[in-house]
Amino acid sequence: MTLPLLPALLDRLRANAGDYGAISRTLAEGVCTLEGALAAGVYLRDYAGETLFLAGRFPADATAQEEAPRLSAESWDAPLCYCLHTGLVASFTQISELPESARLIATPPHAHCYRIYPIKEPGGSGTGCALALYSAPVRGTQAACQTLCLYAGALLELARGRKQSGYALQSLEKELRQLKEDKTRPQAPELVGDSPATRRLRSAIARVCNSNAPLLITGETGTGKSLLARMVHEAGNRKGGPFLEINCGALSAGLLESELFGHVKGAFSGAVSTTKGLLRSADGGTVFLDEIGEMPPQLQVALLQVLQEHKVRPVGGTRFFPVNMRVIAATNRDVGEAMREQAFRRDLYHRLAVLKIHIPPLRERREDIPELCATFLERCCRKSGRPPLRFSPEAVLMLLGYSYPGNIRELESLVEQAVNAAPEDCAELGADILSSCTGNNARCISLAKFREMQERWFIQQALKLYDGDMQACSRALDVHPRTLRRRMALSHTD
Repeated sequence: MTLPLLPALLDRLRANAGDYGAISRTLAEGVCTLEGALAAGVYLRDYAGETLFLAGRFPADATAQEEAPRLSAESWDAPLCYCLHTGLVASFTQISELPESARLIATPPHAHCYRIYPIKEPGGSGTGCALALYSAPVRGTQAACQTLCLYAGALLELARGRKQSGYALQSLEKELRQLKEDKTRPQAPELVGDSPATRRLRSAIARVCNSNAPLLITGETGTGKSLLARMVHEAGNRKGGPFLEINCGALSAGLLESELFGHVKGAFSGAVSTTKGLLRSADGGTVFLDEIGEMPPQLQVALLQVLQEHKVRPVGGTRFFPVNMRVIAATNRDVGEAMREQAFRRDLYHRLAVLKIHIPPLRERREDIPELCATFLERCCRKSGRPPLRFSPEAVLMLLGYSYPGNIRELESLVEQAVNAAPEDCAELGADILSSCTGNNARCISLAKFREMQERWFIQQALKLYDGDMQACSRALDVHPRTLRRRMALSHTD
């Protein structure tokens, strides 16, 4: 009966051209019909080509499509992906010995044989796999199944091309809407300044943006760690995916766990529905974990497992789901001290810090202050609807000499306060307005004082390089150790 059945199945596939879901369901039913299989499912690559999803199954109750786990298309360990990469048919007779990654649809009772057929494009590369479970040994219709899969592969490629064109059109329409909306919105902040430190940050962004390895950003509060993480995302190969961020220190341990890993319905009181969580929702994109140093120890273990195995289990669930996202973490804590105090796991640190970027405080890149002030001043004037303002020369000198314990965030707040405090007819923000906003903490300093500040900063950096060895540092700087100690003593008394 195989020969009469095959043309009919090919006709049914042709009738469903353009609908990859209908093609997949017809193919799954055809494999079951030809081979006498109890169940079959067809898996295809997603739009990004990085995971496999269940596009069709037979019978319909074999498993629910939305419940079927996705599988990383780059993994060679799973039988499905192995067949996809090699183009070979795989057969298994010991169903009980199959790994979990192979059991992608529910195993029917009394199944004795399991077979995977790769679906090939006309050009020869794989696009997905037809998966079948058998109740008896193969009847000898493998050639018919392969013919069916080859024909379905051509139709699936056409259908997927149409679907991707539709996605591209939707994406363009969305971008057009966003561009129209953005005309009335202030521009997103950028990395402003041209100091050596800022140029090094731009180079670091270019170096790490296209990597999928975790990135750890360190720096004091207010230095712009969140901005830098977003810039890395937008400059890299994941910019088309979502950028999701969460502050690990702002949520309780239970809520943070649910937000990150998701939960199943009924997992805890108030869990009225199933949620995917940020790690799964950021598929193809980036998850930014701000203040990672505040993450509770028990969640550090769970996050380490996700980074190692690239899969996540929702709270209250029993199934693991593969995840395809990049993790960028940030902290203003001294991670070395936190590890010594056993507040942060050393193994998690080494997993997160595959790539590292340190943002220096604003006081170490004062050359950027004038440009930052001009940028913030223009933005504040535009937001408040008043004519453009400028700082007086004395005010600029005060801004250059201030220590900025809150870094760029404090500078931006200071500029906004000055704009709001200025009279309506004011065209220039003077030192008097600035002093009222800082509580007289900002003041114009002499050139000698500024040079002394820069000199002390340079000595501090040199001592760090030599691990506090004053003798070695003095030899490198060609300065007597007593001079270094005197300069450091002055820094403590100022």
